[in-house]
Amino acid sequence: MRSKYDAVVIGAGPSGSMAAFEIASAGFSVLLLEKHAVPGLPLCCAEAVSRPALERLVSTEKAWIAAEINAVRVIAPSGESVTVRHPGAGYILERTIFDPALARRAVAAGGELLCNAIGMELKKENGLFSAVKVALPDNSSSWVEARIFIATDGLESRIAREAGFHNLIPLKDVESLLQYRIDGISIPSDTVEFYVGTAVAPEGYIWVFPKSERAANVGIGIVTGGRRGEKASKLLDDFISERFREGKMTGKYCGLTPKYQGKSMFRMGNLLVAGDASRAIDSLSGAGIICGMLSGRYAGLAAAEYLAGRTKKVDDIETLYPGRFLREKEEELNLYAKLRRVYTHLNDRDFGEIVRALEEYFSRNGTEGVNGGRLLAGIVRARPSLIRLVWHLL
Repeated sequence: MRSKYDAVVIGAGPSGSMAAFEIASAGFSVLLLEKHAVPGLPLCCAEAVSRPALERLVSTEKAWIAAEINAVRVIAPSGESVTVRHPGAGYILERTIFDPALARRAVAAGGELLCNAIGMELKKENGLFSAVKVALPDNSSSWVEARIFIATDGLESRIAREAGFHNLIPLKDVESLLQYRIDGISIPSDTVEFYVGTAVAPEGYIWVFPKSERAANVGIGIVTGGRRGEKASKLLDDFISERFREGKMTGKYCGLTPKYQGKSMFRMGNLLVAGDASRAIDSLSGAGIICGMLSGRYAGLAAAEYLAGRTKKVDDIETLYPGRFLREKEEELNLYAKLRRVYTHLNDRDFGEIVRALEEYFSRNGTEGVNGGRLLAGIVRARPSLIRLVWHLL
């Protein structure tokens, strides 16, 4: 590690590695810090991504993919279900392979990766951030200077908080997540499943994401309203004992999903914030890999343009980042934040109506060009009784 770089990226998850790759590819020196021994550990993700979205961002490698997803099945409280076939819809990743591969890609482009190193705080001079204090593996620390910094160090980003972002997570707004890796089961390897209803997961849902025909990530997400998450644990344990009683738990992960909070979380002077640290998250499902990669890419591109002198002053970065990212994703992120509000008002009868409406919608329209807004309009047209839920979007 040197004492000075053009840029420092704090956090070597998918978002940070994408940012570092873009900066290094533009010919600038970049240090990529990772607090764990290896990027991707410990696992803290259900590992599902849209296949088309991922392939627009990077050339995929076979080793990254645990399962190819061609169908989604939603199961209502009554046992009614709808299966939507969508060949090539998604992947279930192997994050312990995927994350290190993205970091190696950044290194191959010219970046420097330092693991077991924690970005602690930023120093400010003449109105701009000028250096980051790095806690090193030997328990020492060192200041590293740079012209621009990118924080991609997770939901509770220490760097963003130390810089002045208000990123404490209000518990009343979060979704509590609990996931088990279950082995020794028998499931279709190309279908993800969602179980809904007030008994199985009140104000939430249970997911089954296949890792193979014999293993899956099985998890629950529920809005706890600031209460502790013991309820999620019991609900998931009950579901697994009924659905996968022959299975064996070989891994466990718990976490939180906050709501998207708008453009205020993305930049402060020459500090850019991307990925989960910026709340660039689908507030309804908690999905964050693709948004994280995309926001990291745009942050890296903006940093490279700033370093190249293509912006007259630091605040001109705003049009580049988060500007370009939000032009592509803001409408979608806002919609999912509103749909999360709607979801918490659904009852078991509503879920049954929605499953039947989905069956009708996809039998008529297929999956070509489907998006959240179009799908919501189709559901309300098919089931006018659900129009009352639209008020929660306003």
